[in-house]
Amino acid sequence: MLDTCGFENDIVIRWMQPLGRSVRLLITALHPRGLSRFDWGLFASKCVWLGPQSLPLVAISAVFISLTLTLQAVLEMRQLRTQDLSGAVIAIGLLRELGPITVSMAWAARVTAHLCAEGRDFGIERSDSDYATYFVLPNLLAGLLMSIPLAAYGLVIGFATAALFAPTLGVSSTNDFSETARLYIRNKDVMTYFVKLILINPTIAVLVGSAYGRDNGQSQKFATANAVTTLFIAGFICNWLFTYAVFGNE
Repeated sequence: MLDTCGFENDIVIRWMQPLGRSVRLLITALHPRGLSRFDWGLFASKCVWLGPQSLPLVAISAVFISLTLTLQAVLEMRQLRTQDLSGAVIAIGLLRELGPITVSMAWAARVTAHLCAEGRDFGIERSDSDYATYFVLPNLLAGLLMSIPLAAYGLVIGFATAALFAPTLGVSSTNDFSETARLYIRNKDVMTYFVKLILINPTIAVLVGSAYGRDNGQSQKFATANAVTTLFIAGFICNWLFTYAVFGNE
């Protein structure tokens, strides 16, 4: 009889190890001694890759996620003759959850896969301290910095797409759609969106990708697949926890 319990425990341990390694890399990277040896060249190149070169992914994702949400929301609300309120529903949905767990996580998966592959070459014959200082820290700061404009672009593109598409489904006008959204959006909806997109998801993406890149015990193929899997699991959990912390007592 197979020892299924032992097999399951082995899977959990193998999944938790990179998370522990991520924490250690983060602590080492943020040490003052590491900050003094910051690699500005790598930082600049990663800003280009994580920012402008990732914009097409963010833009296309934002457009089609917004089209899908608008189609479903307006059609359902039209049956109740409340389609003119769809601007609020769509805007809040994009801000609180759909934007962070679709557009942002797609970008995060791209980052994780890239760093996992690159980290394996970079980390050869380097200590954990050097790996954290010269690889993890520049990528982390570049990810946090570039996620700010990408989050703003994604929000503008997504909402503009929804506002322009909604009147074709029965909403009175683009202006009514936008005004309804403005009336119902609260400051903490916007705060939730930006915290998830410029802090939570980029941090998880960089640390998970870097941790799996440091793991030479797996082949490149399996390391990248496992890194992306861990990213999504950790990302979904952290996004839910933050949402619950902000809105759970309402």
